[in-house]
Amino acid sequence: MLNKYVQADFVDKGFRLSAKGVSGLIPLTDRIAIQVRPRFPLRNLTHMVTVCGYVPTMLPALRDYQLADQASDWLLDVMADALLAALDTVSLNGLHRTYHHRTDAGSYPHGRVNTTSSMLRYASRGINHKAEFSWFERTADNAPNRCLKSAVALLHARYSRIPRQKGVRQRIARLAESMRVLQEVKLEVRPFSLHDPQVRGDAPLPETRAYYRPALELAVAVLTGRGINLDDHTGNLSMPSLLVKTEDLFEEFIRVSLQKAMSNHTILSVLDGNQKPGKVKLYEDLLDTEREDLPAHEKPTAPGKAPEANPDIVFRLSDGTHPLVADVKYSNVKGYAERSEVEQVVLYGHRYRSPVAMTIHPCRADSKKGLYIAGRIGSTIVAQYRVDLGADDLEAELEEMAKQLSDLITSQKS
Repeated sequence: MLNKYVQADFVDKGFRLSAKGVSGLIPLTDRIAIQVRPRFPLRNLTHMVTVCGYVPTMLPALRDYQLADQASDWLLDVMADALLAALDTVSLNGLHRTYHHRTDAGSYPHGRVNTTSSMLRYASRGINHKAEFSWFERTADNAPNRCLKSAVALLHARYSRIPRQKGVRQRIARLAESMRVLQEVKLEVRPFSLHDPQVRGDAPLPETRAYYRPALELAVAVLTGRGINLDDHTGNLSMPSLLVKTEDLFEEFIRVSLQKAMSNHTILSVLDGNQKPGKVKLYEDLLDTEREDLPAHEKPTAPGKAPEANPDIVFRLSDGTHPLVADVKYSNVKGYAERSEVEQVVLYGHRYRSPVAMTIHPCRADSKKGLYIAGRIGSTIVAQYRVDLGADDLEAELEEMAKQLSDLITSQKS
């Protein structure tokens, strides 16, 4: 765990832990966990994850989340795995059983004979071989278990309909096993058990069945189509801790948001430089005349693929030119960007013959958001954009960014 998500070292005779670009609750030992929060003002983490379809990493350490009104597609696997883990605890510790009052009539009574009812219904009519009796039956068919079974059946139906991607078959098998554990429980046509006080949490469960509460909270969330809020640090829904790699999320969110904001642009498109058609080979082939003018030489060879130029975002016009390339950096910038970041994006600018090369950063709390022009390096204008991730309306923030970049591109064409 330390090597993958946290780096440990000693500074000034003290022990220091540094997170490796992730936010969330990270367990260090069975008894110690650390809460890592994003380094920049960020109130829209749930929105960013939803927009990108980003799937956080799930860790075994439990933490509490606040419920959200809507569930996202990326959350289905997370909530299904969390519910299955909670059901394993229920199965291990035993099903919650309750006593239901039953009545019957016949010649072989058991339990308690209801004397008055028997006299009125049978003896008064001369029927002396029958009696009414009642007893209490211990059963697992109660509201909490019906709620769990409804949630399991819903998830099983959903996973049975989707393509068999990684993990789907295993979840279907585990859900089927949970249905077997709950075989004594009636499957509701509609989840009326959601109105039960114990299911809602208005009435307490028996103290010996307290382990039911996490499973019931998850089952209710699944049945009501609710999700979780990653921005709050407290809540009542116990789930495995979700880690978000903020660097990857920030890059994907900026690219997806710009693509959405410029989707109606007639001559300008936004491409991912990490994959075709956005990325290109780093070195262009020489013209035959250039090669003839050079002294005798050989081309360097190395194992693996030839180097590639892959800026995070590539703007391409309908004529095939690239007016702007950008790299998204989740780095702390107040003035000029780091030289290494500038050198990389300027190299991409030269390769794509782009008049503007840009770095995009989150905006610090003590800085202004928006477009900055650092200057020129050779024929390339070096720019910087700072995005306010803590904005009240993040969609409006990205639409304003798209407008400013579009204006910048237009200014270079005129």
